[in-house]
Amino acid sequence: MFDKFDESVALKIDDLIIYNKDNVIEYLNNHQEIIDGFHVTDHDFFQMDYGYNKLNQPVKIGYKNGSIQRLIIKTKDYPKKRLKMVISYDGTNYHGFQIQDNEQTIQGLLSKFISLVNNKKILVQGASRTDAFVHANEQVIHFDDDSNLSPKEWLSYLNHQLPKDIYVKTVETTHPLFHCRYDVFEKEYIYKIKLGEYDPFLVNYTWNIEYLDFLRLDDQLKKIIGTYDFTSFSKSEKSDNIRTVYDAGYKIEDDILMIYIKGNGFLRYMVRLIVNHIVNFATKKTDIDIIDIINEKSRKNTKDLAKASGLYLNKINY
Repeated sequence: MFDKFDESVALKIDDLIIYNKDNVIEYLNNHQEIIDGFHVTDHDFFQMDYGYNKLNQPVKIGYKNGSIQRLIIKTKDYPKKRLKMVISYDGTNYHGFQIQDNEQTIQGLLSKFISLVNNKKILVQGASRTDAFVHANEQVIHFDDDSNLSPKEWLSYLNHQLPKDIYVKTVETTHPLFHCRYDVFEKEYIYKIKLGEYDPFLVNYTWNIEYLDFLRLDDQLKKIIGTYDFTSFSKSEKSDNIRTVYDAGYKIEDDILMIYIKGNGFLRYMVRLIVNHIVNFATKKTDIDIIDIINEKSRKNTKDLAKASGLYLNKINY
């Protein structure tokens, strides 16, 4: 195992955190029991290994480019049963995913019904905090469950209780250290544009644009593939705005244009800001190249957002 450690590997054991390869190896050599017998359990995750050591303590290993970057071990206070759910929803009637006072949200409704069964307050965790009116084909959540309900019973219960614009697709028991947000390898967003004549039945699900220059559209999309500082395409105030876009492109089905962007993570409003620029470029409202805007690290040319209702959280890979 040690030969696979990245130089910047971090080890976390309960509240203790140790950084850098030499320090981690020294600690593990002196505490061999915490990694003895580690075996990978049968999980469908391709960037993380989840398992247990000989003491039956949960272990999680995170990889990047084939090297171990993080090693997490819990010796106490870990959940006995953690559930993972994949859900879809129509975001039209919701003020986003994240729970808010006096607003109806996806997280708020899920937490409400799950708390009722567990007879205590539970705040479910989500892989992505989609904004108001944004939809999801595959959102992933997790929570720690003290109830006696089976995954099948949870599926039936929630789909009976939740409004019909939220649907639980799958429920499964997962590893105690699985985290739907922090363990993500790749997220994919799709943005839908209705081409041509306006359709009132699609107003809550697409952005209507009569005509686009597809060569200009494709040019800008391909240029965002790679690792960049996306400060120019963010409303957040994070100190680290570097993200990697793995792939970006588009496809057309009938008169619906679907722009897809896949990456390791996205800043707040990043996809909608990128789409708005690309549409402006493809409709010849601007000739400023997206790489020039990225290099500016400024919002002076990215003031407007694409409408929220055209955006879909499409898929999350772990």
